[in-house]
Amino acid sequence: MRRRFQRGTFLQESGGWYSMWYATSDDGSTKRVKRLIGRCSEMSERTARRAHAIQMDKVNDDRGGLAPIVKGGSFSEAVKNWRQAVAPNLSPATTRARESHLRVHIFPRFGEVALAEIGVHQLQQFATDLRKTVSRKTVVHILTTIFGIVHYAKRCGVSVNKVVFADLELGARNETTKVPFFTRDQATKIVAAAKEPSKTLFALAWFTGLRSGEILALTVDDLNFENHTLSVSKSCDDSDQTVRQPKTRCSVAMLPMPSELEDLLQNYLKSHWRPNPGRILFPAKCGTRARSRRNVVVHGLHPILRKLGIPTLDAGLHAFRHGLATALVEASAPISVLQTQMRHSDVSTSLRLYTHVIQQSHRAAMEGIGLQSVRTGQ
Repeated sequence: MRRRFQRGTFLQESGGWYSMWYATSDDGSTKRVKRLIGRCSEMSERTARRAHAIQMDKVNDDRGGLAPIVKGGSFSEAVKNWRQAVAPNLSPATTRARESHLRVHIFPRFGEVALAEIGVHQLQQFATDLRKTVSRKTVVHILTTIFGIVHYAKRCGVSVNKVVFADLELGARNETTKVPFFTRDQATKIVAAAKEPSKTLFALAWFTGLRSGEILALTVDDLNFENHTLSVSKSCDDSDQTVRQPKTRCSVAMLPMPSELEDLLQNYLKSHWRPNPGRILFPAKCGTRARSRRNVVVHGLHPILRKLGIPTLDAGLHAFRHGLATALVEASAPISVLQTQMRHSDVSTSLRLYTHVIQQSHRAAMEGIGLQSVRTGQ
């Protein structure tokens, strides 16, 4: 017989945090248990609630209690509702990533589990198990998928546990991922060696820091030579070249058009661009859709990199974006300028980029202040 599932009661009494629940004795009788979690002066409410949630997880595990699954209360049903109502509004790339998380990692663990049964302990153990095979960053992405679905279910009125990233221990951020980026000198050589339309496309990537999909979705109408600006309002999907909304709302922006880029664009439009139905700035050979990012990188960028002796591993159009960010940081640009140009929705993303750039340029800077007359062994 399935025993009763308990959520317990969280209390604040006499300067302390308490957890209360019912326990079954050996003779079958039930008694109330009240246990001190900690003193209010020594423990925050959030920490105390997290301890209460862990305690109740243990109580229910020991009792064999399962959260009752009401209609719409299982994780799989929440996913079904999320797919119908939320997923169509996300970018195809985001949806593909989250579906992969669900298929490979999440459904095998929580597919038919009640949402009310997914608490701090269950998610912490899930994250700990994942860390045995995937990186911390991947764990964060997978948990983000879970939280997005659970939070939507909560907005729909389904009872769920309140769990946030701060409740989980994911380990230190000790993983260093080397992000490819082009220096200003490299970008100059790449643009000089490229033929049209790649020349203008690469120059645009460097001067604006646009993502590849945003570059390939540009139309002639997005260029304003009177105001010297460039409008970013859409993106081209990698899989089928369909034009859609950009990555985030902050991705929609009006960016300045430097004079050097303006000259290249005007020359490109006058001498190389061919009119097409969608007025696409860099159309495919058929003229009816945007170019493929893969073709631009594999057939346009990589041959030039090999010719110049620049490593091609993981080097795509995004390396121009990171290169521009690096140049802005090294030019002591304010963080607000970096965030606006890169169109990061969260300033913490810009700050992490600052850290990344500092790490990669720190040694070069220190080498530059060496004492030229000092020699080892002298």
